[in-house]
Amino acid sequence: MLLIQGGGQAKPSVPTGGYQNEDYQVPEATKNPPELPIPDTYEEAKQWMQSNAIYQVSLHQPVECTATPIDLENASTEALEKHFNEFTGCLMKVFGPALEEAGYTPVRPTVTIYSSEITTKCGEVPMQNAVYCGADQQVYYAVDLPDVIPSNLKNTNYIVESVIAHEFGHAIQARTGILVSELAWEQESSESTALSLSRRLETQADCFAGEFISTVAQSVSIDNQGIADISNLFYAIGDDQLSGDPNYEGNHGHGDSRQSWFWKGSSSPNMGTCNTFIASDSEVK
Repeated sequence: MLLIQGGGQAKPSVPTGGYQNEDYQVPEATKNPPELPIPDTYEEAKQWMQSNAIYQVSLHQPVECTATPIDLENASTEALEKHFNEFTGCLMKVFGPALEEAGYTPVRPTVTIYSSEITTKCGEVPMQNAVYCGADQQVYYAVDLPDVIPSNLKNTNYIVESVIAHEFGHAIQARTGILVSELAWEQESSESTALSLSRRLETQADCFAGEFISTVAQSVSIDNQGIADISNLFYAIGDDQLSGDPNYEGNHGHGDSRQSWFWKGSSSPNMGTCNTFIASDSEVK
């Protein structure tokens, strides 16, 4: 079973100094978000990717997540939708204050659960997937996503939630202008450069997911081994691992690259740790 908060475990003790962001008013999820920031020039787009104000902010840690535990394998579609829409409240509690500190408007996306291939404003989304769509600023989750998780990781606490955290990382990129800027540069680049830019976008979302997991880890009973297990999922969904080709050049990054960026995020509350857009090519292969 895929459970969050290690179902049946005793509630973790409150950390010394208490949890952070307790006075943050988590906004309601919305399907009518404000428009995304759009750069005026390619030079501004480059600046938004490489020197964004969000990189100067550090997350407040630790933060308490109180999303209701759920059996993800056996839950109904309605229960899944309720669970993940609760879960985005935890993501907002972690990242909302940081976005505000950097001068941005945080927006809480809705999560739509789908059980057959779905058409979104970003196009068709296949099964065994989860995506963030920048065109409507919403998240989509396939009921069979757990099927792609290696069997030895299926019982890992927060394993699927970490995928939603990755998708929320794209929501952070959208609200800060990074997402639109990267897409603009992709369209003006060679195929190889465009793939590199896409990998930087994806591994940055992996890094943000790592920051989230470490921030809520105490409140949801994730220890160091649990973080290591979650990092193994990011390795398993690398382009080379999924394709079976160690030399495959994809748009998400090799397993060791994705795992490395997740680890970097889990090791530091500084959002600048996740600035993949100034990393070397070998770090985002």
